[in-house]
Amino acid sequence: MKKTLLSLGVLGVFISSVVAAQEKPLNFYAGVGYGTVAVPEDDEISFSDADNGFIQLGYKLSENFFIEGQYSKSVNNAKATYIEEGIDVTDEWWESILEMNPGTTLNEIQGVFPYAVIDLAVNIDASIETSAIYGVYRSSGDLYFKVKAGYLSEKTTLTIKPSAFDFYAEVLGNAPIVFTAAEGDEEFDDFGQLPVEKVSDKDSDFSGGVGVGYKLTNRFFSELEYTMLNDDLDMYSLSINFAF
Repeated sequence: MKKTLLSLGVLGVFISSVVAAQEKPLNFYAGVGYGTVAVPEDDEISFSDADNGFIQLGYKLSENFFIEGQYSKSVNNAKATYIEEGIDVTDEWWESILEMNPGTTLNEIQGVFPYAVIDLAVNIDASIETSAIYGVYRSSGDLYFKVKAGYLSEKTTLTIKPSAFDFYAEVLGNAPIVFTAAEGDEEFDDFGQLPVEKVSDKDSDFSGGVGVGYKLTNRFFSELEYTMLNDDLDMYSLSINFAF
């Protein structure tokens, strides 16, 4: 009898601890997600969409209200090709001729080659990085809707790399010199050593979004969202989250 009572007591303690663990409030959650960032046309440059991966961490304030922080970064950059026409490269053209013909003078060269221009094609990669804090409302139920609003900091980095050019040089008394060179060609690599440039821009502003979610289990839930990152960028995303 004593052994039976002891066994029942141990079992009771075990069951109580399991129940207590199950009833422990799940106030925090963490998630990972993937989204498409729509990049607007800028000065007639048309970008493809960027793909951003993100992580987020949230805290439950009440049954329906939460605080949520999110960080995202491009895993596939937005891309564009831009052509700048009629770039004056006369001085560079004269210098290259002087180097190849050391016995000539600049005045002689200028008399034969009045001017030179190129049409330059460049590839542009746009990397987008964001950090945000939101106040979030989620409706009740396994299938629910979500509304969020907050503050977001966004950094866009453009990598600008020349990819090809069309060259035209006027020659007095003769036909002009015309040729095309693309990245990897000897003429392309030798012509002025065209540089790769990086330009970054930061912006901070209001951000908000809406979405729908579904509770897969007591701990796991998934959400499909639209987020206005700022006045120029929108993201459409899917996430999976774990409450703890």
